[in-house]
Amino acid sequence: MINEPTSPLPPLPSETPPPPPNYQPPEPVAAPPKIKLSTTKIIPIIAGVLILGLIIFFAIKLLNKKPATSQTTPVKTTTITYWGLWEPLSVMQPVITAFEKDNPTIKINYISQSHKDYQQRLSNALTSQDPPDIVRLHTSWLPMYITDLLPAPANTVSTTQIETNFYPTITSTLSLNNQVYGVPIAAEGLALFINSTMYQQASLQVPETWEDLRSNAKKLIIKNPETGKIVRAGVALGTTNNVAHWPDIVSLMLLQNGVNLFDPQPQSVIDALTFYTLFATSDQVWDSTFPDSISAFANGKVAMVFAPSWRAVEIQTINPTLSWYTAPVPQLPDTPSVSWASIWFEAVPKNAPHYQEAWQFLNFLSSAKAQQLLFESAAKDRGVPQPPASKAVASLAQQNPILEPYITSLPTARTFYTTSLTHDQSTGLSSRLIKYLEDAVNSISTGQQQEVAVNTMILGFNQVLSQFGLVTPAPQPAQ
Repeated sequence: MINEPTSPLPPLPSETPPPPPNYQPPEPVAAPPKIKLSTTKIIPIIAGVLILGLIIFFAIKLLNKKPATSQTTPVKTTTITYWGLWEPLSVMQPVITAFEKDNPTIKINYISQSHKDYQQRLSNALTSQDPPDIVRLHTSWLPMYITDLLPAPANTVSTTQIETNFYPTITSTLSLNNQVYGVPIAAEGLALFINSTMYQQASLQVPETWEDLRSNAKKLIIKNPETGKIVRAGVALGTTNNVAHWPDIVSLMLLQNGVNLFDPQPQSVIDALTFYTLFATSDQVWDSTFPDSISAFANGKVAMVFAPSWRAVEIQTINPTLSWYTAPVPQLPDTPSVSWASIWFEAVPKNAPHYQEAWQFLNFLSSAKAQQLLFESAAKDRGVPQPPASKAVASLAQQNPILEPYITSLPTARTFYTTSLTHDQSTGLSSRLIKYLEDAVNSISTGQQQEVAVNTMILGFNQVLSQFGLVTPAPQPAQ
């Protein structure tokens, strides 16, 4: 008989043990109550969540956005083509830079032109459909080109602005029929250049009148005792072949003598032209055998010459050791002072592609700030800048002793269409008038009938001026 193995576990009890004393079974746990949300409470919650989500979304977009410079369209730039004359880019650059700084969407392309055949190139450009935006002209050219120029728009340079900023001769020349046709950057004139050493040796004073000048010139001449030929001249006056700027000098004498060059009276013209020729005829303080007056002065061959300020640099270059100074032009006694002016100015062709921007620049150019920048830049470039056209820069310019006589004469300066060295074409207004004036001077100088010479000049003036609408044509004599 096989015995069953004994279990290691204790045997299961046969009955459930009784509960401990005082035990109470727990009460059934009740289920939590169901919460009911109304529609009016749910909508604001959902809206708030959506708004918060949108805020987070756009914040992330902004943080991840690329710099604006890579997203924006480049600003359009307008380039103005500017034809300049006489002044190099180095002189014009400061005012161009200042303008571009204040007007970053406008750029200036300054192109310095040669004076050779400039008027012909200008004529062609002004009548083309794509001219430069800004050009430089002389005031004596204005009647020839006024119909090809665009006056200043109402929001740029006004006649009041020209009257306030510049001298009367500039206003009367560039402001016509209440319209402004240009802005000048300088106002040239005439002054008397005097050799300091010669004046000191002769103990002479600066001449105030033309008779003072005649007297001084006679005391300064030196002649060869054997031949009688002038070795050193007193003043370069009286001829037309070797006196630089003689048309300006003679025109000044005519204006000082009260001549209305639009309607000259014969006797006043005869008196002025005869006086001019006296220096080479009866006074014999100059003659036609001398070299041109500027070279003669620089080389000590003449004591006095009349010239614009830009000749100072030329004289200094020819003879750096020469001692000289400038003085105002002589006047007639007991009459109002009259001096001379020659003015170049900037204008805008009527077909200019960017005329509004061009006049915006000229508006800046008319300001005292721009005029001073140009004056200081020219002074740095060559030492002797031209006299500024702006009255606001006068006190600064007068600190230069060479320029002082030019500046003080500008308030009484006048001009006409007989200015020399504008490089006018032979058929131009100035060239034709100067030719009539030259013939009259030479005729009187050689002893021909004064009345005939002057009447021919007056008729010639009328003919030329009337062709440009400046005067009424004179009646023609009956055939």
